[in-house]
Amino acid sequence: MFESLANHNMATYSDDPFQMDEELPQDSLNTSITSESLQGGNGGTKLREEEMRDEQDIMRDEDLMRGEQDLMRAELDLSQVQQDITPHFGNMLGARALYNDNKLIRSKLAQFKLEENSGGATTTEEESGFEDQRKDDDELVYNEDADDKLDLQQQKRLQQEYEAGNNGKNPFNGENQPLTPPENFAPIINKIYRSSFPQPSNFAFLKGLKLKSVLCLIPEEYPELQLEFLKHENIKLFQLGMSGNKEPFVKISSDLITDAMKIVLNPENHPILIHCNRGKHRTGCLVGVLRRLQKWSLTIIFDEYRKFAAPKERPMDQQFIELYDETEIIKYAEENKFLPISWD
Repeated sequence: MFESLANHNMATYSDDPFQMDEELPQDSLNTSITSESLQGGNGGTKLREEEMRDEQDIMRDEDLMRGEQDLMRAELDLSQVQQDITPHFGNMLGARALYNDNKLIRSKLAQFKLEENSGGATTTEEESGFEDQRKDDDELVYNEDADDKLDLQQQKRLQQEYEAGNNGKNPFNGENQPLTPPENFAPIINKIYRSSFPQPSNFAFLKGLKLKSVLCLIPEEYPELQLEFLKHENIKLFQLGMSGNKEPFVKISSDLITDAMKIVLNPENHPILIHCNRGKHRTGCLVGVLRRLQKWSLTIIFDEYRKFAAPKERPMDQQFIELYDETEIIKYAEENKFLPISWD
């Protein structure tokens, strides 16, 4: 049988070595050798069953290999996380030390996440003005009044402590006192300075500035101790009380800012210190208008404002700086030859 089949196939093939499969005679393609013709009917069935068992074994082996690979990847991920938290110190630190390190790192990560969710602001009242006031939605509320309103009770308490510390001596001689500048103190240009509200601990530093005048931008009554210090040092006080910008209805008065600018630009008042309560928002708006007269770009003006107003920058303040109409103050400054402002 095999010999006749071979002779048939040999006869139908051409001697042409370049003959393609599609050119083969159709009867040769239809010729097949079945397993029944080689081994009989029962042999073909057994062969098919063995092939199916082999395929099942291969599939089972592939599933086991995939499971082992997934397990290895999971173990690798856990190992990598452990190395990221406590890298390669297992031989030097004990189990307790590793546990404490991991606990500390996880607590720091939780703190960073909390700060990120709150807009990058810290949650301590001393540093950022946040208080543990909670609304119905349990969100922290920023205490805007801590920046805007002067705490008169605290000022009285500081006065008592300051007077008790001097034991009846002249409280303004500045001897043996550290030179501590007020919060947010900085020179603006030439002999114009900015700061938060001056405290008794700042008196020795302020004496060194040899101030001629102080411009206060808060509406509250000026504390008695600070008034006595200004009188002792022959410093003139200008007070233009204004409320800070608060959405949606409280806005800084443009007229008051114009009046304040006339005081600041007059060289007869220099050296001058400008302050509000924290030296952030109202002082920041006044300084921003002054920078516009210096032809600063708004980008640089806002950058300076944000550095002093952090962590609670107010968009309304920046809008006020941008939209302030400087026509009147420029006319006043040019008539009195106060512009340009420059360093001596």
